[in-house]
Amino acid sequence: MASRQKAKPKFPDFIKIRQWLNFLKTYLIAGFLTIISALKRLLRIIAKHQNLFLVLLLILFFTFLTFAAIVPGTHTFEGNIIAEKISFIYKGEENKLFLQDIGDIKELENQGKQTLTFTGKFQSEILPELNKLDYLKIKLKDDNSRWIITPINTQDTSEISLHELRLQPNTQVTGLSYDFYRNQLAFSLRPNYNSNQKIKPNTLDINLGNQSIKVLVEGYELADLKLAKQLDNETPLEFILTPNNKVNLELTQNASINITVGKITKYASKQWFRGKIKAENLQFLDVDRTGKDVRDDLKVSTIVEGKIRMAEQEKEIKENQFLMGEDAKTPLNIQEIRHLGIVAEKGIEARFSGKTKEIQIGLDPDFPVSRISGSWLDGVLPRDAIIALFSFGAATVANLLSWLFSNGSNSGAKP
Repeated sequence: MASRQKAKPKFPDFIKIRQWLNFLKTYLIAGFLTIISALKRLLRIIAKHQNLFLVLLLILFFTFLTFAAIVPGTHTFEGNIIAEKISFIYKGEENKLFLQDIGDIKELENQGKQTLTFTGKFQSEILPELNKLDYLKIKLKDDNSRWIITPINTQDTSEISLHELRLQPNTQVTGLSYDFYRNQLAFSLRPNYNSNQKIKPNTLDINLGNQSIKVLVEGYELADLKLAKQLDNETPLEFILTPNNKVNLELTQNASINITVGKITKYASKQWFRGKIKAENLQFLDVDRTGKDVRDDLKVSTIVEGKIRMAEQEKEIKENQFLMGEDAKTPLNIQEIRHLGIVAEKGIEARFSGKTKEIQIGLDPDFPVSRISGSWLDGVLPRDAIIALFSFGAATVANLLSWLFSNGSNSGAKP
């Protein structure tokens, strides 16, 4: 008996549920009938007074235009910025020619884990075994390993040249800059590390010419060469090479490249970079590090000058200002770099385009002082026409609503 009494509260109160449903049904029906009655009355008034119907259509039309002139829309933007240092990620679907035909190279330095092969005539004082070779394969062991090549006579025009550098999809190019004091182009490559796919290498082709060159290698292994006496691991390998081939490198690991050239010419530097690069995360930033605590690191803008345009609006970007998208924490949605070049005594020039709803500019990324945004209507009409139409539409809607309420009340009051 006790167990039956305990089980009773578990059953729902069907009577209360039925009452609640009936109550809800009554109010829904009443609300629906009220809406139907109001619509019938409105249609009756419109049937008697066609002018009211025309006014209602005009109100709806101008209301739509007013909202279309206010609601933000996504628009294409374009910019032209000169910066001391830039970074981006290549987002094309196939390998892309990035650099080409950089001649008169006075020094070429490449740092990172890689394998390179030289052929020709070798001369070495610290490792005489090389003098008998016509072929040498060198393995650079880690990220700190590097090799440097320079012409023997730096006063003459160098025959060393970079034929081409090709980027694989999702390769990150960081720290792209030009030192005008040293005439040195510098950047780093970070291939896309995807455990599910085999990494396709970025390729670097270098013409060594026919003149003798000096080669310096640090952090290396000579796996294919049996030496009677091994060099100290910290002792750099130096030799003179009279080359008879190109150097073709496959860069599957991180690599830092510094290219020092002779006197740079405006025309030559324009030919170095290949444009139309599908890109994302294009940034004009550097990081000021203390080396003690990462929390002390500060992001620094590298922008020297520039302009950006969207929805028939243009803003000038001053030195050291930040360029941001809709969210100050995320970079502007740049989709393509149309052109890269070197502007004398200023830095790297980048012309780019993309799509966004808002562009923000300021010395502090958390407190932008300038913005560019466009409404949905900006993609359809010129901005001057939108301003005029918005003003006319707002005034017209106000007048039409006043007229509609006034005449609708008088019409509804008549029998």
